[in-house]
Amino acid sequence: MSVETKGIFKRLFRRFRKSESGVTAIEFAMVGGPFLYLLLVTMETAIMLFSEYIIENGVAQAARQIRTGQVQIANKSKAQFKALVCSHIPAYLSCDTKLNVDVRKFATFANVVLPPPVDANGKLSPSVSSASEFKPGGPLEVVIVRTYYEWQLSVPGLSLLANIGSDKRLLTSGAAFRNEPYN
Repeated sequence: MSVETKGIFKRLFRRFRKSESGVTAIEFAMVGGPFLYLLLVTMETAIMLFSEYIIENGVAQAARQIRTGQVQIANKSKAQFKALVCSHIPAYLSCDTKLNVDVRKFATFANVVLPPPVDANGKLSPSVSSASEFKPGGPLEVVIVRTYYEWQLSVPGLSLLANIGSDKRLLTSGAAFRNEPYN
């Protein structure tokens, strides 16, 4: 390589080193992707936790009607009670298909034994989904109301949050109380 060619390369390299016209674009390309991903993860987590709070509120409202005997006096079915819970939940949650309701009665708090919501395979247990119970109990009986909502994770890579399967999170809500003497 000639001296003249080396001089040209040195000048071009110096000019390239001093130029800052594309630095912002390069820095954004390096930082923008992870920042946007972190933003999406934060938004998904916030919406998921907000939804769990809303479900908890719906369960508390509906469970109060069991506690005061309104469900028993009206002889409401499991489907009607689930509809009552769903009436307090916004439409963006697929309440009809993804919400499972389990209501069990016990003589005392010491007698409470509940099946686990997740089986050995990491799937929702039939004892709280397809074979769940609806026994709202009578006056002064202990009642446990549990709900389970299957939240579909939409941001890829959130498998650390998944607790049923690789892309679902089980949102749970419950209430434990002694029925009032409503007779």
